[in-house]
Amino acid sequence: MFVRLLAGLFTTLLSPFVGAVEKLDIFSPFDVWYEVYLGEAKVGYAHLLMYQDGDRVKSENEFVMQMSRAGQGIEVSVEQETLEKMNGQLIEFSTTINMAGIPVVKKGWVEGRSLVVYEKQIFTGKRNRYFFDSEAVMSWGLQRKLMEQGFMEAGKTYEIKVYSPDLGMKVPVLTKIVCYGRKEIKLGGQKISAYEVDMEMKSSFGSILTKSWFDPQGIGVQIKMEMGGMNILLVKVPEKKATTMEEEAHEILINSVIPLNKPLSLESEKNAFILETIRGEWKGQLFEGPHQIVEQRNNKSVQVMVFRDQGVTSVKEEIEANSFLEPNLYIDTSDLVIRRLAEKAKGNAASPFEIAEELTFFVRNYITSKNFSVGFATASEVARTRKGDCTEHSVLLAALGRVLGIPSRVATGIVFANHFEGMQNVLVYHMWTQFYLNGMWTNYDSALGHAGCPADRIVFSVSSLEEEKMVESMIQVMRLINNLKVRL
Repeated sequence: MFVRLLAGLFTTLLSPFVGAVEKLDIFSPFDVWYEVYLGEAKVGYAHLLMYQDGDRVKSENEFVMQMSRAGQGIEVSVEQETLEKMNGQLIEFSTTINMAGIPVVKKGWVEGRSLVVYEKQIFTGKRNRYFFDSEAVMSWGLQRKLMEQGFMEAGKTYEIKVYSPDLGMKVPVLTKIVCYGRKEIKLGGQKISAYEVDMEMKSSFGSILTKSWFDPQGIGVQIKMEMGGMNILLVKVPEKKATTMEEEAHEILINSVIPLNKPLSLESEKNAFILETIRGEWKGQLFEGPHQIVEQRNNKSVQVMVFRDQGVTSVKEEIEANSFLEPNLYIDTSDLVIRRLAEKAKGNAASPFEIAEELTFFVRNYITSKNFSVGFATASEVARTRKGDCTEHSVLLAALGRVLGIPSRVATGIVFANHFEGMQNVLVYHMWTQFYLNGMWTNYDSALGHAGCPADRIVFSVSSLEEEKMVESMIQVMRLINNLKVRL
């Protein structure tokens, strides 16, 4: 799931760093290609095109990543188009994200003082209407503001409101620009001079920082982003070099597995985990609740005390149930197939606890093709294809629970595995379902077959899978992936 978010973010992060105008009333088109690296491995390419269409400016961005998950190839592609006035004001946009053949389409247009946003995946669509902030910009508008404010002068700092489709369109993201002046960098084995610029997107769930270098014409020649242990690099190259891919796709799942110092007993009432960053200070924001207590140890590590579900019975939690019962793009409970499947899965179960258990093992048996080739499918898609990994199990289970009146959400984190892809005693990134029963959230894992889970997992974040909540959840995971050591 975080791969999808990463690809989507680049359509926003790249847009302003691609071209200059000699005068703001004279538009200069551009056509730029980039190689995309994750660490030392080339994983994809990006293409950015901007041109004048009558009295408007049209931008077309494409981003492609090719990776492997446990030996199974997966491709993520993002195509975004924006149409803006010459003064930089947004008219309309569209974004299509394809992950393992499952498209997510998001479109938006300005109607008076409103921004209408429509999002669709396979069978499910949803329309929202938000207040349109006329000061906020996207592609050409963001570039224009950068040209107005300047990017060459060291010490110059300013802020811009930016609309980012994959960070949610409800409100724009306040973006801080910091200019460092001319610097020497290595590009293609040669030293060149370029203008260094930081762009910090400050959302409600933290900041995303991108460092870029411009040539004197305002073309971004190199772009870097660090998020946890993931170092992403984009380098401007000719088209042929950009689109030439490595023979073997970069393995992202196995490379993210975390060794544990000793075996873990599934019978333990509780387990104390020490989480420590490999590089830099601890900046993670782990979920806290009755099943999980987080204590800061020092600037690099925390202790996480995890309790098994059966051992936590006395702590009640108050919630706003609506967001955990209503349909959304991924937990699309209005779909007729989902509703019929929920009744079938329920069987003769009567109490909410009995229903939750029946649903868990129904989903475990219902998904017959268990593999890593699926991107991130909606519940209705999983109901029809009957295939996927832990994300598909958790989304389908959450949907079935909501149909039957049980509030649900998904949890994302790491879980212990005795054996995984030839490795022993490891922690693997994982997603599972939580049901709200008798005043508290309880873990249900249909992928691993747990109705009420052992103290074998650490929750990074939870989400109802509403748009903004889902993004916030994935950002927390991205901050920690590939940058953790864990011990008992």
